[in-house]
Amino acid sequence: MFKNYFLTALRSLRKSKVFTFINVIGLAIGMACCLVIFIYVKNELSYDDFHSKSDRIFRFYTIDEALGVTSNNVGITEPVMPAAAKKEIPEIENTTRILTQGRLRVEVGDDFVYTEDAKSVESSFFEIFDYKLLDPAAAEAFKEPRKAILTQAMSKKIFGDEAALGKVLQINDQDWEVVGLMEDNRQNSHLKLDLLLSLYPSLADSSLAQYLDSWQGLGMVGYAVLNDASSEETVEAKLKDLALKNDAPEFWVPQLQPLEDVHLDSSGILFDGYNEAKGDITYVYSLSAVAFFVLLIAAFNFMNLATAQSSSRAKEVGVRKVLGAFRYNLIWQHLGESLLICSMAAVLAVLLVLLLAPYIDLNINTSLTDFIFGRPDVYLTIAGATLAIGILAGLYPAFVLSKFEPVKILRGRFQTSRSGILLRKVLVVAQFAASITMIIGTLLIYQQLQFIKNKSLGFDKEQIVNFQMNDPGMEQSMPAFRERLMQFDNVEAVSTSSNMPGRTFGRTGITPEGAADDEQNWIVSALSFDEHYLNVMGMSVVEGRNYSPESGTDQQEAIIVNEALIEQIGWEDPIGKKLRFGNNSERTIIGVVKNFHFASMKHSIEPLIMFYNPNANSNLSVRIKGDVREAMNTIEKEWSTTYAQYPFEYQFFDEEFDNLFKNDENFSELITGFTWLAIFIACLGLFGLSAYMAEQRTKEIGVRKVMGSSISQIVQLLSKEFVLLIILAMVVAWPVAFFAIKSWLGDFQYRIDLFAFENIAIFLLSGAIALGIGLLTVSYQSIVAAMVNPVKSLRSE
Repeated sequence: MFKNYFLTALRSLRKSKVFTFINVIGLAIGMACCLVIFIYVKNELSYDDFHSKSDRIFRFYTIDEALGVTSNNVGITEPVMPAAAKKEIPEIENTTRILTQGRLRVEVGDDFVYTEDAKSVESSFFEIFDYKLLDPAAAEAFKEPRKAILTQAMSKKIFGDEAALGKVLQINDQDWEVVGLMEDNRQNSHLKLDLLLSLYPSLADSSLAQYLDSWQGLGMVGYAVLNDASSEETVEAKLKDLALKNDAPEFWVPQLQPLEDVHLDSSGILFDGYNEAKGDITYVYSLSAVAFFVLLIAAFNFMNLATAQSSSRAKEVGVRKVLGAFRYNLIWQHLGESLLICSMAAVLAVLLVLLLAPYIDLNINTSLTDFIFGRPDVYLTIAGATLAIGILAGLYPAFVLSKFEPVKILRGRFQTSRSGILLRKVLVVAQFAASITMIIGTLLIYQQLQFIKNKSLGFDKEQIVNFQMNDPGMEQSMPAFRERLMQFDNVEAVSTSSNMPGRTFGRTGITPEGAADDEQNWIVSALSFDEHYLNVMGMSVVEGRNYSPESGTDQQEAIIVNEALIEQIGWEDPIGKKLRFGNNSERTIIGVVKNFHFASMKHSIEPLIMFYNPNANSNLSVRIKGDVREAMNTIEKEWSTTYAQYPFEYQFFDEEFDNLFKNDENFSELITGFTWLAIFIACLGLFGLSAYMAEQRTKEIGVRKVMGSSISQIVQLLSKEFVLLIILAMVVAWPVAFFAIKSWLGDFQYRIDLFAFENIAIFLLSGAIALGIGLLTVSYQSIVAAMVNPVKSLRSE
């Protein structure tokens, strides 16, 4: 029986080659889009799910409610909080603390290498997270000061094929013994690791011991394992009580974040640099919706063409019923055709994705081939989706075609049902409403990205090269190195600073002059630089003056602030006003710098204070001019003379700053690509539907031509219905697109105005694009039909 259904389905598909081609290609493109998005979503949702306790692991973070803070969520806590919470709160099973070290110079004898992801951790780290030690006993040895654990890759980088255990590493003039090796992690994790240092102070590390026991600052990364994940709110309440009991500032509200949310639900969290490759749950939801729309459009094409063909297959159904076929036989037959088409489309979709794999960057840690065929859950999902789409897409046509009455059909009284016609209209409207919505979204996302790229940043990011001077051995030569660089014609200016816009600035507490008792708790961002920094960055002093080495008191007594601080405090004449710091020292405001963006556009510009520190800064910025390659060759020669023992490593500031928008740009590119594919699929279906309708009205067209109708009148006749449907689709799409893009823009503090003329025009333009594409598609078939000799049209049956 199934063999008969299969052979019948093949004959039917071969008979309608055009419609089969349209259905298979449309479904294949739709399924390929969905497969790519599925891989992206699956990869994004897989972060940190390999830990056996992942459902009970939570990250400590803090809501900073101090005055001056607009970006309130920070991914750090008081240094002592995790340890104190473990002792005081019975609902907590275990905790661990992490200090991010980042890039470190590791010396072994006369050789050295740089780590990229070094971290200081407690031994409980291995009790909470499932990072595998080659020898579990290493966790016990790690409980002592100055012990190190290397990943296998870092061990090979440092020691080659030599055994690493027992070897001594020199880091910042301290000796660290290697007590263990850790397997390289191949799983997705928000924590990247290559070197772990024991977070246990030695007798000489009194400052570290004091820091680890402090309630008076934020700076520690911490994690907790709860006995029961449902006790999260209870634990948060107890964390707040614990902090207040130990005199921690009341404006720091401790919170917990589930580990499963750290990767995708942290876009609004600052001081989160250790959260590598941070994603955004909004993009996961948006792309999932796009996948749904694209697949829906492709499935609607199939349903549309199947119901449209009902009249041409009516006699086939009538003959089968007369010969004894039951309704369920016909339903199985048509469902079989649907499943066959979907299976062919699924195979083609997988081939398309594999062919395009070199051009698709989904940031997954394996190849697309391995991801699809190496994971049972993926290819089982593909098979299940194919089955579901085949049944759902073929269900309505199967039931419609199987209920035809053979007597009426064979007597020639068959007419297409009104419900079938209505369904086709609804499906066309739905297809184009989805397409128009996606066009609007694509264009407005592009507008927003252009807005934040072209918005005045408050500095000039072009032609600046940054050098990281973190190593203590580099600081002594920095003044002389700067002076030598300034002698070259292709170097315009050189400065040092503690940080750069786009990186996370530190924060500190201040008390403004004249502040009332309830306005004492100000927390502001902080930066230090030398007297050349404002010139290198192209920043403007709007009041007062810049720092000057001729003024001997600037480094100890002066301070420069930004406009945001003045605005929030409410001062009209800030020059000469005092700011008091936590150590009861005071500084006098000598200058106000024009606001500049030092975080992404998702964060407001916060109050900022800028210290004068001409020597001890870790970032060297060089503004170059003229030919970039020639300038870099000049700098490299000077570097090799001054810092021969250090690699010549640099980063162009504009590229680094633009990385803030990388996720948004990738999202925009994906949305744009899928939008045009969705439109193509919709037009493919419209092409098939218009071809079928033109074929059905062949005699009518012939009669009209004989009666004197022109080609343009016939095209207008055949196109009118589709034009009305696309106009209706516009009306449906516009409000949906408006609220969807409004929600997306809500993440940005600086955003386009949706009611601006150019953005309102996008809504009209999207409708015009859809209407134009739809008209071109339909008109082609209409013109072909209208140009047929009316004699042939009138003879057709």
